[in-house]
Amino acid sequence: MRAKWKPLLRSLLIYLVIIGVTLLGDQYYQQKQTQSYIQHFKDKKGQYLLNEIADTYKMTIELYSNYKLNKERKKGLVKKLNQLSNDLRKIDQEINSGNANHRIDFSFVYHDIKLVNIALSDSTKDDIIPVIILHGMEGLGELKKEITYIEYR
Repeated sequence: MRAKWKPLLRSLLIYLVIIGVTLLGDQYYQQKQTQSYIQHFKDKKGQYLLNEIADTYKMTIELYSNYKLNKERKKGLVKKLNQLSNDLRKIDQEINSGNANHRIDFSFVYHDIKLVNIALSDSTKDDIIPVIILHGMEGLGELKKEITYIEYR
């Protein structure tokens, strides 16, 4: 009876070792790929752009609260936000052109920038500027948390 089970158990053990090595290898490969994806994002100054957008939002709130947000400054802020949005789109296209398991979704950042630009461009919406910018800042914070989660996953 033992003679019958011995080859069967040996084969089963070999299959289990192969499955375990395959799963561990796949996990290691996905981790390295994710680290490469995040590093590519950082190398392209993506984190810097997110911080620049946040700083622009903060400056807008500061100007608004000090009653220094006039038409010229609004146009300058809109122009700066559009430039930052375009730069972020370029980085988004570059890093998402490859194969990554966990991609960073920038769509809500673009939407928030668009809402802030609309609020800054229309003088009838001056009273909702802080609310929209606060919403944008929360979105940037969530995106930074997501990037950290992806990085250390």
